[in-house]
Amino acid sequence: MGRGLASRTLTWMPASHPTEIEPDGAHLWLVRTADLANSLHDVDPPGLLNRRERERAARMSDAAKRNLYVDGRAGLRLLIEAYTGCPARRIRFRYGSRGKPALLGDRGRLRFNYSVSSGYALYAFSMTRELGVDLEIHPRTANVRGLFRRILSPAERMQFDALLPSQHNDAMLDCWTRKEAYGKLLGVGIRYNLSRTTLLENRHSDRWCSGVAGLFGDRTNGAMDERVCGTQIGLPVPGSAALMYDMPDPVRGHPDLKAFRWPTETP
Repeated sequence: MGRGLASRTLTWMPASHPTEIEPDGAHLWLVRTADLANSLHDVDPPGLLNRRERERAARMSDAAKRNLYVDGRAGLRLLIEAYTGCPARRIRFRYGSRGKPALLGDRGRLRFNYSVSSGYALYAFSMTRELGVDLEIHPRTANVRGLFRRILSPAERMQFDALLPSQHNDAMLDCWTRKEAYGKLLGVGIRYNLSRTTLLENRHSDRWCSGVAGLFGDRTNGAMDERVCGTQIGLPVPGSAALMYDMPDPVRGHPDLKAFRWPTETP
């Protein structure tokens, strides 16, 4: 039985070091945080974080979530180091008006975003596009009825109603990753009117475009265009993932995606 929503099939290539990102490309990295910790050997992951990150980690009372956050941030810094040549401990961030992080200085051309879930981290990088990515590892039970009312627009509800009941849980997790990735792209998290934003117009398509909406009357988004697009990502492990990106040049359309896995045994 299919999951209901289409997702883009990618070839996830085992790799330990990034290659150059094409001018209109984007790279995805799926990393199992246990493999990341093993690769660090004698490096202490919290030692790679800055004070702001360490303070955020200290506020997390759940040890598992705290460790996942620390490992996820350490992995982000190591990949940025590999892409830019800047040592992980010297990487500095600036934050936009809505809190979205970006790199300081000349290395700021590298755009990035990431998400963590249940022992995995999914990273996205591009040189030309703003990004938002979200990950939900399965199995996970979604509050389908509650989310249906809270996050789906009328158009999305029509698409969702056409699915079989057996597809509802995983399809709702797919929808949730779209909504999260959209908010992360814009730098607002989920602090927007999710039910006013349509990211599911055709359940048979793994790609979509949307006008920027749901920002409670504030449609300004800096240099970002008013139209953003996304892709539902097919993972090599059970899970849901979505990637959102801006469209700086409508002629070029969607970016060329390459997908990598931190070396690991097949689960």
